[in-house]
Amino acid sequence: MKLMSMKQYGKMTKASLVRKIIKALKKLPKMKLAKICYELQKKQLPSISTTRMPRLSAKKRAYTVTAVRGKRKSKRSPAQLRNDKRLGRMAKARAKARRRR
Repeated sequence: MKLMSMKQYGKMTKASLVRKIIKALKKLPKMKLAKICYELQKKQLPSISTTRMPRLSAKKRAYTVTAVRGKRKSKRSPAQLRNDKRLGRMAKARAKARRRR
């Protein structure tokens, strides 16, 4: 199958696009097709992030567990701290992108 650009697909008629999609779907294994159907259905459901959750005030710490912290055995170098900060930012961006989907 030849790769086409988005512009070329845009020039095709709706009927020919439907034929092309059906032809591609018939070649897919059944489990992949089932997974695609499941993902499409899941995207139609409202996401949890759209609903407002009550925030806990400083006085109410019902859901948090206080942990006893010990002293760190080794000092962390500035390079390690920068790397940890960078990894934290990357994880936060990934989580934000995942919530958008």
